[in-house]
Amino acid sequence: MARRDVAGVRARKRRQVRQHIEDCALRAFSERGFDDVTVEQVCRDAGVSPATFYRYFGAKEEVVFAYRDGFLEALRDAITEAGGEPSPVAQLRGVLKRFASYLQSQAGTLAMRDQIVVHHPGLLARTLAVQRDWESELAEGLARVRSVPPGDFLCQLHAAIGLAVLRVALRQWRAGQAPSLSAATSRALAAVGDFAAAFSGTG
Repeated sequence: MARRDVAGVRARKRRQVRQHIEDCALRAFSERGFDDVTVEQVCRDAGVSPATFYRYFGAKEEVVFAYRDGFLEALRDAITEAGGEPSPVAQLRGVLKRFASYLQSQAGTLAMRDQIVVHHPGLLARTLAVQRDWESELAEGLARVRSVPPGDFLCQLHAAIGLAVLRVALRQWRAGQAPSLSAATSRALAAVGDFAAAFSGTG
């Protein structure tokens, strides 16, 4: 087997082991509570040694937030793909609809992570910090595709609106009030547009 093929097999094996540990840990946290599950228990469930666990995750908290890099990459891709839209509004709409499609593809693990986080103040605070990172990434990405300076007021405003739209859309979709996250996102965006039009007419 060629050296490149061997490296590919090893990389795939590492991804599989990491994913297996993550799946076992999330299931344990969801069923028994985050604080009541130790790394040793996760290792027993996954059939791996603590050394293997720590090779992939620095602490058990890192398992809950292992999604960060994949989500950020998906958000960056959505920004790049929507960058060619003809207006700032169309760009933001394009980013949100693309990112919403990605989030919907992660629905199962998202629901499990939310269940773990919602009753744990420390994890919830860190989740909010992750969402602030998404907002900053969106603001910076919009500034980049619009060729305006970082920190541009409108880009920051649009990013804040975008994250608020996604949060509301996720709640609506999970409550069964929309057939898909994309549809819920479109509805929330339309409501924002209606509000902005009514608000600007009161001046």
